[in-house]
Amino acid sequence: MNRPICVLAIISIIIIIGLHLKGVVFLDFDKIYSYINNNIEYQGIIIEENKENEYKCTYIVKLQSKDKLINGRKFMLYTNKDKKLKYGDKIIFKGEYKKPNASRNYGGFDYSLYLKTKKIYGSFKANNIKIVSENNINIFQKSIYEIREYIRQTLKDNMDNEKANLCIGLITGEKEGISDNIKESFKNSSLTHMLAISGTHFSYLILFITYINKYIKRKRLGQTLLIICIIIFMNIANNTPSVVRAGISCILIILSSMLKRRSDLWNNIGISILIQMFNNPYVIFDIGFELSYGGVIGIALFYELIFNQLEQTIKINNKIVNHIIQSISLSLSANIIIIPIIIFNFNTISFSFIISNLLAGPMLGIIIISLYSLIILSLIFKSLLNPLFYILELLINILVKMADLCSKLPFSKIYVVTPNILLLLLFYIFLIVLKESPKKRIAICLIIVIILNFIIPIQSSKKSNLVINFIDVGQGDSTLIRLNNKSILIDGGGSTYLDDFDVGEKTLFPYLLDRGIIKLDYILVSHFDRDHCQGLNFVMENMKVENVIISKLGQESKEFDDFIQLAKKKNINIIYVRKGDIIKIGEGIIEILYPDNNEIQENSKNNNAIVFKIKWKQISILFTGDIEKIAETKILSMYSDNLEELNSTILKVAHHGSKTSTMQKFIEVVNPKVALIGVGKDNKFGHPNNDVIKRLEDLSCKIYRTDKNGEISIEVNDKMGIRIIKNIEN
Repeated sequence: MNRPICVLAIISIIIIIGLHLKGVVFLDFDKIYSYINNNIEYQGIIIEENKENEYKCTYIVKLQSKDKLINGRKFMLYTNKDKKLKYGDKIIFKGEYKKPNASRNYGGFDYSLYLKTKKIYGSFKANNIKIVSENNINIFQKSIYEIREYIRQTLKDNMDNEKANLCIGLITGEKEGISDNIKESFKNSSLTHMLAISGTHFSYLILFITYINKYIKRKRLGQTLLIICIIIFMNIANNTPSVVRAGISCILIILSSMLKRRSDLWNNIGISILIQMFNNPYVIFDIGFELSYGGVIGIALFYELIFNQLEQTIKINNKIVNHIIQSISLSLSANIIIIPIIIFNFNTISFSFIISNLLAGPMLGIIIISLYSLIILSLIFKSLLNPLFYILELLINILVKMADLCSKLPFSKIYVVTPNILLLLLFYIFLIVLKESPKKRIAICLIIVIILNFIIPIQSSKKSNLVINFIDVGQGDSTLIRLNNKSILIDGGGSTYLDDFDVGEKTLFPYLLDRGIIKLDYILVSHFDRDHCQGLNFVMENMKVENVIISKLGQESKEFDDFIQLAKKKNINIIYVRKGDIIKIGEGIIEILYPDNNEIQENSKNNNAIVFKIKWKQISILFTGDIEKIAETKILSMYSDNLEELNSTILKVAHHGSKTSTMQKFIEVVNPKVALIGVGKDNKFGHPNNDVIKRLEDLSCKIYRTDKNGEISIEVNDKMGIRIIKNIEN
């Protein structure tokens, strides 16, 4: 059957991906980024309810303006907790506008792209808000809001808060209240799709409305009622991409029946894709969009093939066995398309998805039916349903336990490096040809490959001999050195004692996988302050590490003890170093310049940090940890007869550019051409110090800092040519 709409949708997706990679911006994001003025007042309406955390309240505001460029545009709005706003409030506000950040590291989370998938143009931190009027919403919007609030309140009144939030997510698609532990268990057990509203939810809704339609004599009226219910449900579920896909597909099937036309699955998929892309081209970068369409396409392509093969292999004519075969076929066919998407976005692959879906799938169906029924019945028997909600809570507990159990199965979570996007596209093309290869399909594949060659940049196969990646880990230090096919990680960033954000798990480890690193030959820890070492724990737990290089001086701390225990547990070779030690890495060397055997007692962690040079041919990089003036003075004294030994092409500036380090005499001796400063954006310490910056500038040194530039990459080739790449241009 000819399916031109589906083919058009696929080609459109590929073109948009390619143009995006070429730097083409759709819609008018760049214009608005540069247009917003912090010095004027704006008027808008709150269109999304408050999301509150410990420090602030978050809303989405749609601006109202005579200026067509910004009228109707959506922005995040942050306020203090004492200023509460309501859905539908018309406000006048003034505040600091912030353009959303692109990814700060190679392959990292791109907040700017994420907001573009939601058609949100940045954020305001409002400091002056006046409520002009309330309830500035139409009847439909108000009805949807009240239904959503009723669902939310009913569940919270009758259930434990954690279980209520999970149920709210299953009905409305709101995941913010679901605990991180539950999200992680569902993700690791390949059950994340259960937290997203999709075709399963719509199927139960359609069954319910179809049952009611039995009592409606006019079939067309019943079908119209069903379409209206689907539209209402889509809005209750916030019109997320997966909801819109399922909703449009259901509506198209109903319309086909009303018009007495045959419904075509592939054209339905194509129409729903084109509708969403017409509204916002960036929707194709939404993970929910990708997983939702990927699962449906996988089932459409491979379900029948897999089911028939399993049925012929097992040859048992039994209803239970047949149901199991159907479930396995659904999981396998969907995951053929979904797994590469999960690998690309999360760097994980799970082989427990068949078991988890077999166990949890039927339970989810029971829970969804129970949820819908209890919400409807609560309208009439509000005070009589407590026992039934208790039973629902038990079912939710079973589902959560299943997810947790499956997440701990062997091979439930395997980390893999990030594949190249071009390879993913070629993989999907290969699947199409493998499934069925008539001339038309081969021709389409050839056309797609030609398009890819023109619009997607292919990375050069030529690699530099020395690559320095100065990673943005916030207020901390971490550097990846790749030299002569060896990978060396220097420090790993980390959180403060008041912050539970795991830099190793959330930033550093994913970064290494994005860079294609599956093994580290060396980890060198300059010293054991948390902002230099804490992020290494997760890396060492989950990646093969051959050697760790540390010093014994100034390291008396819990972080040091934990690090040593972990290294021994993972059978990692521990190398203790001091002044004069040299570690050879092919044509390059790591030369330890400091400390010697005499420990500095003042601020001993910082001032006994390892100071070392990495040398490759005529290029050298000096790493100084967090040493302060007292250590710099001692180093100058130690090398007074050979100050040239300290001279370096590149300097990792000590202690994040603090005023306690980088004294004039020291940097004059080092005389770097390039200075790298690892420092957190908008940090509370005032790093880097202005005097330090001026001293470096006076030496005509090029300064790069992670707060302004994100990750800084330096590539050196055989001819000593140096190429510096800033992840963020600022």
